[in-house]
Amino acid sequence: MGITVDQNKIVKFTSQTEQLVNTSIDANPNQYKLNDLMVYGIFKRLYSRQGGDGNPLIYALKGQKGFSITLKECGKFNPNISAILDRLMQKKDYEVILTMPSSHKIVERFAKKINRRASEHCILINNIFTKKTFSEVYADLQDLPLTPKYKKDIIALRRSLEKNLHRNPNKVFSMKEVDTKDRMFIRPLKIDSTKIDTIQKIKGKSILLVDDLLASGTTLTSAYNLLIDLEISNEIEGVCLLGKLGNK
Repeated sequence: MGITVDQNKIVKFTSQTEQLVNTSIDANPNQYKLNDLMVYGIFKRLYSRQGGDGNPLIYALKGQKGFSITLKECGKFNPNISAILDRLMQKKDYEVILTMPSSHKIVERFAKKINRRASEHCILINNIFTKKTFSEVYADLQDLPLTPKYKKDIIALRRSLEKNLHRNPNKVFSMKEVDTKDRMFIRPLKIDSTKIDTIQKIKGKSILLVDDLLASGTTLTSAYNLLIDLEISNEIEGVCLLGKLGNK
């Protein structure tokens, strides 16, 4: 089971083949290790022989880059999402679910599906994390040590951000501005200053971080590191609707 994308960029569910996205119940969820963070992917993105990958599903759900999907087609994914989440959550006992910041409600909706399968004491909290501005990300890069291994990469990355820095330093930073290979140097998130009291109240609880798509994993690891640095919890995992790219 997968998706098809026609010439008009309309995305549809297909039960005939595992194309672009593997949505089958038997093959999911998949798990990935991002340093010390375990992340689960509900559906697996696949490479296409014609080029491209499963990203159009997320683009369509968000109405981005000209891709679209009808509500009827969206509904066709729900039985598999539900079955895979049921399998994952029956082995888990998260106490807190935290969403990653997004311009679209897809992450919050996905988190609600997860929360309905969690125990009664599990709480869902949105908007704990917020994206940094260009000036904040640039300041982080200025503080990075220029080790021999990464000196050229960090200097080149600083220079690539300087144009946006001068034009609009307070613009919200997007990971799309950075090549995947350079995202390891970026910590794109911060904790909303108005939510400090809230974050302290979940100290010591088991936490699930929720995002829509796992590419480099920079957003999830940034959230994870913030929680670790503040000594909020040592029991943290992540989940994404679409996992990493891979073969069938």
